[in-house]
Amino acid sequence: MKKTLVVLACLLALATGATAQQQLDFSNLPLVSSPSLMPAGYGGLGWSNFFYVNPYTWPGAGPGYRLGVSGEDVAFIGGLLCPLNSISCDGILTRSSGFALVSATVAGGYGPASVTATAYYNGTYIGTASFLVGTSIQTLKFPGSWGIVTEVQLQVTGQANDLVVYGVSVNEVVQDPPR
Repeated sequence: MKKTLVVLACLLALATGATAQQQLDFSNLPLVSSPSLMPAGYGGLGWSNFFYVNPYTWPGAGPGYRLGVSGEDVAFIGGLLCPLNSISCDGILTRSSGFALVSATVAGGYGPASVTATAYYNGTYIGTASFLVGTSIQTLKFPGSWGIVTEVQLQVTGQANDLVVYGVSVNEVVQDPPR
């Protein structure tokens, strides 16, 4: 009986795909005093339309940027130029092998913002979640029902259309799950 249970547990783990939790912050990035594009592949993710900066040395940082540890970078989407120049105010996280977006520690950089997160698996729509954020740090928890995805789009609207990201928690896929 015990052997049967062990075999069943192993088969279930193989069928669902193994995962490992990863907590990403931006303390390993070089300190920069003006916004720079997020490096490709940072933390094993693609970061389309994300920037990073040390908010304590950047004079353009709003109140929601300076809530973390002094001397550490933050990532962000959008900013004051977004609505003025019709620049896309969305960021896209990707990983071709898949990931589960668990949570993100965030704030609105200059004022309140509305965030719509839309998840996809290889181009197939999985789900949407909506959040309201202010200029205080809060944790967004993404739906566990999304499971493993290959892309999450974060669309930001609000006063300045920006979202400051202090950290992200993801479950990495160690092997591709069946879909």
